[in-house]
Amino acid sequence: RRALALFVVVVLAVRLATLGAYPLMDSTESRYAEIARKMLETGNWLAPQFDYGVPFWGKPPLSTWLSAATMAALGVGEFAARLPSFLLALACGIPVALHAASRGGRDQSLWALALFASTGLVFVAAGAVMTDAALALGTTMSMTGFWIAVSGPDRHRAMASTTFFFGLAIGLLAKGPVAAVLTFLPVGAWIAFARRWREAWTRLP
Repeated sequence: RRALALFVVVVLAVRLATLGAYPLMDSTESRYAEIARKMLETGNWLAPQFDYGVPFWGKPPLSTWLSAATMAALGVGEFAARLPSFLLALACGIPVALHAASRGGRDQSLWALALFASTGLVFVAAGAVMTDAALALGTTMSMTGFWIAVSGPDRHRAMASTTFFFGLAIGLLAKGPVAAVLTFLPVGAWIAFARRWREAWTRLP
């Protein structure tokens, strides 16, 4: 347990320490970071701008809001622009760890957290200015909330149901309807395969 916990801490520390160690890497990072900087500069938090006076409606504004907020607190730069992705990935580990703990205890929770934190795509997304970290948090919350609401103890059903819908809201604010597709497609397939229509209908709302 100590070795796994230390491994997770080291991975997180390396990711956090390197957020500002290199410039914005591609057009995606540059675009979203500049949109956030313009949001902060102009004070227009309702309509993200690709260029001054040119609205950017390609993605919902959640990730831009977060980057603009950290820039307001820490100053404009790579570290501030990327910090929300790190914090979102950190938050994403909470339902992963709690779900694993509920199914297999503390050891399984640590293994799940270690595997999640060290996965290449997660490590990269946790240090990049893009919408994927927020989308991942939303879908992970929805999946975890769904499973606990349908298969977990009754005392956790209300909280799990709230988590499902709150995660769906985060996903929609992060990347639009694709969040609903990524949530309901696997959930619907599992319900059909397991024939758990009644539990899903009565325990989730």
